[in-house]
Amino acid sequence: MTGDLSTGVDLLDSAMGGGVPPGSLVALTAPPRAQSEPLLYEMAAANPTRYLSTLRTSEEVTEAITATLPSTSGVSIDVRAVDGDEILANPEQSLGSLDSHSLVIIDPTTELEQGDRERYRSFLDTCKRALRMTDSVGLFHCHENNPAVLRRDMTLTRADLVWDVCVEVIDDNVRTRMAITKFRGGTPFGLVDLNFSEGGVTADARR
Repeated sequence: MTGDLSTGVDLLDSAMGGGVPPGSLVALTAPPRAQSEPLLYEMAAANPTRYLSTLRTSEEVTEAITATLPSTSGVSIDVRAVDGDEILANPEQSLGSLDSHSLVIIDPTTELEQGDRERYRSFLDTCKRALRMTDSVGLFHCHENNPAVLRRDMTLTRADLVWDVCVEVIDDNVRTRMAITKFRGGTPFGLVDLNFSEGGVTADARR
């Protein structure tokens, strides 16, 4: 059996029994102001990755990954700037020929979730099928919007795991926390504190 994919964060891997099970779809929810992108970069640095950016240019994403994780030399991260409507029209083009045991990131998913409901449902079906066939993992970056994103209910329902990130400001200190609130086949995990540095992301049990 193919092993789990690492998140790149030891405590999160341990909380999930070794990492993210292959074939899983993960929804990472966070307010736009939260420091959630480094979690994407950390997992991308730990696995062969196809990074589909629906908002930023490929150069901007690559520069952000390098700035956050300077030690990414030799890591296979294929960054592509994509259009949400084009992905919905032809999901196989973005999801085809995935490497075995790899990671697919969609950042953010909002453009896709605002599209036609049936096309988005078809995209989710294609994505789940591609992940299962290649023992890969999909990581959807889901910004919380007000009003709520139109198809977010479908994303969260189809997701096998939901990672919820929140941010608090206490006595001039910014605290970023995360909980695994949904884990199909596993056990949800309570809040952990996320720490960000030049070396990447680390996590501590909630203090």
